[in-house]
Amino acid sequence: MTGALFQRDNELYVPTPASCSPWSPNHLHGGPVVGLMAHAVEQASGNTSLNLSRLTVDLLRPVPYSPLTVSTRLVRGGARLQVLEASLFDGTNEVARASALFLENRTTSVPEHGRFPKGEFDPPVGSVDANISEAAGWQNLYSPVGLHSTAKAEVVEGVNAEGHGIAWMKLPVPVVQGIQTSPTVMAATLSDFGNGVAQLSLSSNVGCINADVSLYLHRKPVGEWLGLDACSRMQDSGVGLVETTLFDSGGPIGKILQAIIPMEMPGAKG
Repeated sequence: MTGALFQRDNELYVPTPASCSPWSPNHLHGGPVVGLMAHAVEQASGNTSLNLSRLTVDLLRPVPYSPLTVSTRLVRGGARLQVLEASLFDGTNEVARASALFLENRTTSVPEHGRFPKGEFDPPVGSVDANISEAAGWQNLYSPVGLHSTAKAEVVEGVNAEGHGIAWMKLPVPVVQGIQTSPTVMAATLSDFGNGVAQLSLSSNVGCINADVSLYLHRKPVGEWLGLDACSRMQDSGVGLVETTLFDSGGPIGKILQAIIPMEMPGAKG
């Protein structure tokens, strides 16, 4: 197994085969892109009393399987709130852009009616060899190796290309070689799988791709497994939305939203 999704070479982040997309081995899966952006803003924040509460990543164009650079900018700093922006570049071409919101966590008394519900599923015990690409079937035909074959998954229900699924997932490798992946960066990396867990097949040769990822976290994940309960719906206009509840053994930890559009399978004839 590849040791990480990216290797660091001075200012360059060099992707490994584990970061590739199920659509094409020449491009990156959205998960490593989102995870790298989360890593970059987390490193740039420098304020350990604040936690990543919202990360929005616009996938401006397919991210090539080539060395990348990241730039970050502090938009607003403060004791209780911090906003950062990040851009991902292939040479001089900006391929993704992110906005991150960090918020202070402060112990607060919350009445029962205002609490999030508890979890309904228990995380897997031991090693799981399945992966989302195999569960979804067709994806593995076009790019056998990538994040879809690296991330571990245990399907609870669905994940059959009918627009709904529930699965536990684990990231078994670090995002950046030699740096321990934080729970929030792990969640960010796995968040793009909402569209995979709830993949909506429109016909035998047309699926859906997402143009963005918005992750909201109301607490830090606990444990090495994260659960995704995802649902995809689309209007006749060809624009849809994936809504995912992210949870761990203690219950929900956040939400993921992704805008989707139709996409022909590689090699499909119109």
